[in-house]
Amino acid sequence: MTLSVEEFRRLPLVASVPSIQPADGRNLVNMPLIVFTDGRPQQLATTVLGVAVIVRATPTQFSWEFGDGTAPLVTSDPGASYPDHTVSHPYPREGTYIVQLTTTWRGEFQVAGSSVWQPVDGTATTVSDPFTVTVEEAVPRLVSRP
Repeated sequence: MTLSVEEFRRLPLVASVPSIQPADGRNLVNMPLIVFTDGRPQQLATTVLGVAVIVRATPTQFSWEFGDGTAPLVTSDPGASYPDHTVSHPYPREGTYIVQLTTTWRGEFQVAGSSVWQPVDGTATTVSDPFTVTVEEAVPRLVSRP
Protein backbone atom coordinates (compact mmCIF):
# COMPACT_ATOMS: atom_id res chain seq x y z
CA MET A 1 0.00 0.00 0.00
CA THR A 2 1.18 3.54 -0.71
CA LEU A 3 -0.07 7.02 0.00
CA SER A 4 0.36 9.18 -3.08
CA VAL A 5 1.66 12.71 -2.88
CA GLU A 6 -1.68 13.88 -4.29
CA GLU A 7 -3.51 12.20 -1.39
CA PHE A 8 -1.00 13.70 1.05
CA ARG A 9 -1.55 17.20 -0.38
CA ARG A 10 -5.34 16.83 -0.05
CA LEU A 11 -5.12 16.25 3.71
CA PRO A 12 -6.24 19.17 5.90
CA LEU A 13 -2.76 20.14 7.11
CA VAL A 14 -2.88 23.11 9.45
CA ALA A 15 -0.63 25.94 8.30
CA SER A 16 2.21 26.84 10.64
CA VAL A 17 1.27 29.75 12.88
CA PRO A 18 3.94 32.46 12.77
CA SER A 19 4.96 34.29 15.93
CA ILE A 20 7.00 37.47 16.10
CA GLN A 21 8.83 39.59 18.62
CA PRO A 22 8.05 42.33 19.33
CA ALA A 23 4.64 40.67 19.56
CA ASP A 24 2.69 43.86 18.76
CA GLY A 25 4.16 43.95 15.24
CA ARG A 26 5.96 47.27 15.80
CA ASN A 27 9.68 47.16 15.13
CA LEU A 28 12.55 49.63 14.79
CA VAL A 29 14.60 50.26 11.66
CA ASN A 30 17.73 48.05 11.55
CA MET A 31 16.65 46.03 14.60
CA PRO A 32 15.93 42.34 14.03
CA LEU A 33 12.30 41.28 13.86
CA ILE A 34 12.38 37.85 15.53
CA VAL A 35 10.23 35.21 13.82
CA PHE A 36 9.43 31.66 14.85
CA THR A 37 6.82 28.93 14.59
CA ASP A 38 6.05 25.47 15.96
CA GLY A 39 8.26 22.83 14.35
CA ARG A 40 6.39 19.79 15.65
CA PRO A 41 4.83 17.21 13.30
CA GLN A 42 1.08 16.89 12.77
CA GLN A 43 -0.75 13.58 12.74
CA LEU A 44 -3.93 13.00 10.78
CA ALA A 45 -6.15 9.99 10.34
CA THR A 46 -7.52 9.13 6.91
CA THR A 47 -8.61 6.19 4.79
CA VAL A 48 -6.84 4.88 1.70
CA LEU A 49 -8.67 2.29 -0.40
CA GLY A 50 -10.89 1.57 2.59
CA VAL A 51 -7.95 1.02 4.95
CA ALA A 52 -7.43 3.29 7.97
CA VAL A 53 -4.04 5.00 8.02
CA ILE A 54 -2.29 7.56 10.19
CA VAL A 55 -0.31 10.25 8.38
CA ARG A 56 2.52 12.14 10.03
CA ALA A 57 3.49 15.43 8.40
CA THR A 58 6.82 16.85 9.56
CA PRO A 59 7.85 20.40 8.67
CA THR A 60 11.18 20.41 6.82
CA GLN A 61 11.43 23.93 5.45
CA PHE A 62 10.19 27.37 6.45
CA SER A 63 10.15 30.20 3.91
CA TRP A 64 9.61 33.67 5.41
CA GLU A 65 8.52 36.43 3.00
CA PHE A 66 9.08 39.77 4.71
CA GLY A 67 7.37 42.01 2.15
CA ASP A 68 10.27 44.41 1.67
CA GLY A 69 11.55 43.20 -1.68
CA THR A 70 14.29 40.96 -0.26
CA ALA A 71 14.47 37.30 -1.20
CA PRO A 72 12.54 34.99 1.13
CA LEU A 73 14.49 33.66 4.11
CA VAL A 74 14.43 29.87 3.66
CA THR A 75 15.53 27.69 6.56
CA SER A 76 14.99 24.28 8.14
CA ASP A 77 14.95 26.02 11.54
CA PRO A 78 11.49 26.88 12.97
CA GLY A 79 13.17 29.58 15.06
CA ALA A 80 12.76 30.39 18.75
CA SER A 81 11.76 33.29 20.94
CA TYR A 82 14.13 35.80 22.53
CA PRO A 83 16.74 35.36 23.96
CA ASP A 84 17.31 32.06 22.15
CA HIS A 85 16.15 33.36 18.76
CA THR A 86 17.74 31.93 15.65
CA VAL A 87 15.67 33.44 12.82
CA SER A 88 15.23 37.19 12.34
CA HIS A 89 15.07 39.94 9.73
CA PRO A 90 16.08 43.61 10.03
CA TYR A 91 14.19 46.21 7.99
CA PRO A 92 16.42 49.00 6.64
CA ARG A 93 13.63 51.58 6.32
CA GLU A 94 10.38 52.66 7.85
CA GLY A 95 7.17 51.28 6.47
CA THR A 96 4.34 48.83 6.77
CA TYR A 97 5.16 45.34 5.54
CA ILE A 98 3.14 42.17 4.93
CA VAL A 99 4.82 39.02 6.27
CA GLN A 100 3.87 35.48 5.33
CA LEU A 101 5.23 32.01 6.13
CA THR A 102 5.20 29.04 3.75
CA THR A 103 5.95 25.64 5.30
CA THR A 104 7.03 22.54 3.39
CA TRP A 105 5.99 19.20 4.91
CA ARG A 106 7.44 15.70 4.48
CA GLY A 107 4.96 12.88 4.91
CA GLU A 108 4.99 9.39 6.33
CA PHE A 109 2.09 7.02 6.80
CA GLN A 110 1.31 4.02 8.92
CA VAL A 111 -1.46 1.50 8.37
CA ALA A 112 -3.58 1.44 11.52
CA GLY A 113 -2.32 -1.27 13.86
CA SER A 114 1.14 -1.40 12.27
CA SER A 115 4.33 0.00 13.80
CA VAL A 116 6.06 0.66 10.47
CA TRP A 117 6.16 4.20 9.02
CA GLN A 118 6.45 4.41 5.24
CA PRO A 119 7.49 7.56 3.38
CA VAL A 120 5.28 9.57 1.06
CA ASP A 121 7.10 10.42 -2.16
CA GLY A 122 6.93 14.20 -2.45
CA THR A 123 6.01 17.09 -0.19
CA ALA A 124 3.08 19.34 0.64
CA THR A 125 3.07 23.05 1.46
CA THR A 126 0.91 25.31 3.58
CA VAL A 127 0.80 29.10 3.65
CA SER A 128 0.05 31.08 6.80
CA ASP A 129 -2.34 33.98 6.93
CA PRO A 130 -0.42 37.18 6.14
CA PHE A 131 0.16 39.69 8.93
CA THR A 132 1.37 43.27 9.10
CA VAL A 133 4.57 44.63 10.64
CA THR A 134 5.09 48.36 11.15
CA VAL A 135 8.69 49.53 11.16
CA GLU A 136 9.47 52.89 12.73
CA GLU A 137 12.58 54.98 13.19
CA ALA A 138 13.53 56.03 16.70
CA VAL A 139 15.22 59.41 16.82
CA PRO A 140 17.57 59.84 19.79
CA ARG A 141 17.42 63.15 21.62
CA LEU A 142 19.81 64.54 24.18
CA VAL A 143 18.06 66.00 27.18
CA SER A 144 19.48 67.69 30.22
CA ARG A 145 19.01 66.16 33.64
CA PRO A 146 17.49 68.35 36.34
